[in-house]
Amino acid sequence: GDVDVAVRYLSDARAPEGSVRLFGERMLPVASPKLVLGGGMALAKPADLAGHVLLHLDDPDGRTPWLEWSVWLAGNGQPGLKPAGSLRFKLYDQVIQAAVGGQGVALGRIPMIAEYLRDGRLVAPFPKRYESARGYYAVVAPHAAERRDVGEFVAWLRDEAVAEAARSEVAAPAPGGRRRVGRAGGAGGAGA
Repeated sequence: GDVDVAVRYLSDARAPEGSVRLFGERMLPVASPKLVLGGGMALAKPADLAGHVLLHLDDPDGRTPWLEWSVWLAGNGQPGLKPAGSLRFKLYDQVIQAAVGGQGVALGRIPMIAEYLRDGRLVAPFPKRYESARGYYAVVAPHAAERRDVGEFVAWLRDEAVAEAARSEVAAPAPGGRRRVGRAGGAGGAGA
């Protein structure tokens, strides 16, 4: 069509040849600081999620298995954990708004929630996170691949993505007011 450059959310395996990976997606549990610091059930280790409501993105067709709590729980030694409750939402922004409102613990997607972590609307009670095998790619149409302005635009997108990734590495204050700095593990694996 008439599109020169598109930013697409793709699995790494399905990224077209010549596309530029802008950033990946790291997952970690997040909650309102009121929930974590409110004096209720502890939230210091993954097993503590049993005392909390988990917020889910409703996915009856199994299209987004990387956004399922079962994946994160299995990767953190809690494959059979039964939470105190579960709430399901049709849209991801509803999941995050419920977490901000203190309704439960969500599986956050960085960079999508980086601003919430930076400004303290959400905190990440556990440092462990994992990277999904998906990312955001700049895909250039064949008819535009040799154009200088297109190359400059893609370079600008990549530079902005690198800068945002650096900002995303500094999470909001952890429970107790400490600042948490962390880097994600390798693709598909758990990291700290």
